[in-house]
Amino acid sequence: MKFGREYVATLEQEQYPQHWVQSSISYRQLKKCIRKIQSELSQLGLDASAIESLLRFTDTAEVEALPPAGTAAYKITEFKPKLVFLVRKDDGDLVDATLSPRTKETLQKLVDTGSLSGGGTDHEQFHLQPAQEGQGSDHSTSLQVSPCSVNVQDDPNLVRVEVPLRNNEEFFQILQHGLSELSALHSEEKTALGREIGSLGQMVSRVAKPAHGMQRTDLYAWRAVFSLYLESNVFFSTNENETFSRSPPEVQRQLQIFSNRLDSLQKNNKFRRKESSVALQRFLLVNANLLRNLKFQQLNIRAAGKILKSK
Repeated sequence: MKFGREYVATLEQEQYPQHWVQSSISYRQLKKCIRKIQSELSQLGLDASAIESLLRFTDTAEVEALPPAGTAAYKITEFKPKLVFLVRKDDGDLVDATLSPRTKETLQKLVDTGSLSGGGTDHEQFHLQPAQEGQGSDHSTSLQVSPCSVNVQDDPNLVRVEVPLRNNEEFFQILQHGLSELSALHSEEKTALGREIGSLGQMVSRVAKPAHGMQRTDLYAWRAVFSLYLESNVFFSTNENETFSRSPPEVQRQLQIFSNRLDSLQKNNKFRRKESSVALQRFLLVNANLLRNLKFQQLNIRAAGKILKSK
């Protein structure tokens, strides 16, 4: 089964709350954007291998000038990605790069349609019509990139060409929105669980108070429950030789082990107060909710990882 189908099926099978599902990564929508981006880039004759060889990625919010060590750059200005090329006016060739005829022809057209100054310093922005959905590239591109030793201000035959990537912008907007929704949901659930754990702690403190006179207490019963829980290493392994967080399937297995051992414990060490039974059910529910949160988190991390590794 493809991951897209598996992702949707898992969201349905786990019966997550509707607002959780609405906050999850829009995997299919992002995959469609990637196909549009591939089609858009194919108009320049740029396939995945060409892009890997050509692009110089930057981690800054905005690039004011083309990096001197490369022939092309990926520019983000307020989430408006562009491809930035250093091109020769006379033949449309990229500086220090070998282009396919199709890519060279496209860049030449971009140069020819611009109104450029003789000094080659005009930062004219060129627009490329987005490709139709389903349109692919029938030419592979082989690029050999070497450090650029020519500055656009020193050579009047050079011009910087900026190609807006509209579908790329859409991709980042959808991804950013999805991650923001997940972050907000995480904060909301963390706060809710914190309140429940605090309330549960107060309840356990009341029923486990040391006995005074004829007052009954479940101090020793709760001490046995928590001792058993710690020994089960449900969410974390605390052994000296292996300290790590558990995966959702491992947590589920450890919770089941704890539950089975708890049943045996309760036969010989029953609570004296009714409130303790209620508190124990709340304690088990907290763990179940933590597991559900962990599953949802890991599912979205996996979805985001697959999206970002797509080519």
